[in-house]
Amino acid sequence: MAAHKGIPILISLDAQSNTENQPEDTMRLITTGELIEKPDETLIRYEESLDENEPPQKIEIAIRGPVVTMSRQGKFEANMVFQKGSRYESQYHTPLGDLDMALYCTRAAYTADHEGGELVLQYQLDVSGQYAAVHEMHLHYMRKKDA
Repeated sequence: MAAHKGIPILISLDAQSNTENQPEDTMRLITTGELIEKPDETLIRYEESLDENEPPQKIEIAIRGPVVTMSRQGKFEANMVFQKGSRYESQYHTPLGDLDMALYCTRAAYTADHEGGELVLQYQLDVSGQYAAVHEMHLHYMRKKDA
C-alpha cells in the first residue's frame, strides 16, 4: 500500500453473511479513513479491528471501472478481486496457517459524487473448496466537512 495522503473521510460499513438464506453474521463499523482519487482508480483506505486485543488491520479498496480489489494487511491477510460474474481464487493468511479461498462476485457497484460515495459488494465465498456463505457489504463514505 503506497503512502499517498488522501482526503479524510467518514466511513460506515455494514456487512452480513448468509448461509442457506439464513442471516448468520452481521457487522457494523463506523470509522475514519482516506480517499485518493486518481484518473483511472479510486482508493479507499481505513483500519478495521477484528479483535480489540489485536492491532487493527489495514484495509485498502481499489476501484478501477468494474473491478474492485480489496487488500487486508495485518495478522489476517487476504487479497480479493471482485468483478461481477467472475470467480477469484486466493489464500487467506491466518496465524494458524493459510486457507484456500474462492469468491464468485454477483454484484459490484460503486457510485460517488463530490460529497461522498457508496460501494456495494455481494459474493459467494468458498473456503478450502467448501461453500461457506454469501456475503454482502455496503460501504458508505462522506468527505469530512473540515477537509
